[in-house]
Amino acid sequence: MINFRMLKLSDPWLWSAAGGLVLVGLFAIFSCTYSMQIKLGGDALLYVKRQLSSILIGGVGLAIFTYLDYQHLKRAAPYFYGIMIFMLAVVLFGGISSQGAQRWFQFGPFSFQPSELSKIFLVISLALFLSKRVKLKGLWDPIFLLAMVGAPFLLIFKQPDLGTALVFFFILLGMLTSAWSSPKLLILLVTPLLSILFRPVIYLWVAYLLVLVLVLFLSRASLWDWILVLGVNIAVGVAVPFIWGMLKAYQQKRILAFLNPGLDPYGAGYHSLQSKIAIGSGGLFGKGFLHGTQTQLQFIPEQYSDFIFSVIGEEFGFIGSAAVVALLLIIVWRAFTIAVEAADLFGYMLASGVAVMASFHVIANIGMTLGLLPVVGIPLPFVSFGGTALLMNMISLGILQSVCMRRQKLIF
Repeated sequence: MINFRMLKLSDPWLWSAAGGLVLVGLFAIFSCTYSMQIKLGGDALLYVKRQLSSILIGGVGLAIFTYLDYQHLKRAAPYFYGIMIFMLAVVLFGGISSQGAQRWFQFGPFSFQPSELSKIFLVISLALFLSKRVKLKGLWDPIFLLAMVGAPFLLIFKQPDLGTALVFFFILLGMLTSAWSSPKLLILLVTPLLSILFRPVIYLWVAYLLVLVLVLFLSRASLWDWILVLGVNIAVGVAVPFIWGMLKAYQQKRILAFLNPGLDPYGAGYHSLQSKIAIGSGGLFGKGFLHGTQTQLQFIPEQYSDFIFSVIGEEFGFIGSAAVVALLLIIVWRAFTIAVEAADLFGYMLASGVAVMASFHVIANIGMTLGLLPVVGIPLPFVSFGGTALLMNMISLGILQSVCMRRQKLIF
């Protein structure tokens, strides 16, 4: 039986911020699609109607996970993980292909992207694992944890969808940091990333390895730590050329275009350059709703999804963009606050995982539209067009509210 009195214990900041972002998203989606639909002789409100349908479906998921006691997710976590692996495996063989990627299931006029929903399934699974093993002991716990994240990571990377695969890695990194369960494992995850960044300049990489040696010496690390840390970093550095060869041609071009946008201004660097032009031309107050040049003339392909922030920047200016960023930061802030105030460790890990996931989405999406990060297919939470992504965000919001409402006993 649903107890509506519990809503009094929910977080009003989360409701307001999420509602505001969904509303802004509807206006931005309409702005960047209506002229395109008119030219094609279609329904000018087609994308808005689809997003509204997604909001209704997401609302059902939000209601279910809000009123469901998050403790029940402990029993459901193994099933969620199994469903995640099954969906990601099946989509590689039975999914539909679009633009060189096989990421979706098609059900009539609707499409479904398993990798989006898999993010919250992974958060739930990791929350259960880390709440039972606060301190990872022995060798098998870290190996099991890495395999647990590595399996869906590789399946998504195979689609290929490097952006979503990176979300999985940073969810693991963030939740490990929140739990502070294994500093050594954190070091083993972070230092190879630095090796990948420094490896293209061989002298810089060698200098980095020397710094690692100095840190290990000063920290009086054991012989096993020396072998493990240096071994992993050297192995990753040697493997960088092979990792580069595993990337698709368009992924390589995106990375090169990020390092030098002028290298291919009409190809891989086109999205980033046009997005920066759109945001920069918006100025302080923007060009006005439906008056953005880059937006209305469709200079940025599919800007209603990954590049929705460029629409906001051009038509609503710095003021509008800052307001959207503020709403996103409120969600991240409240998520971390709910985590700290959670009644138990499982609730803490759940809320922390959602907070980390939302933070990475915000940084990656806005960073790529500003040209500060490579272009990856990561939507802006609650704003970008996309049914599965919105459903995932709604479920995440419901989980946060469930943890929030059960911080204390309900008093009648």
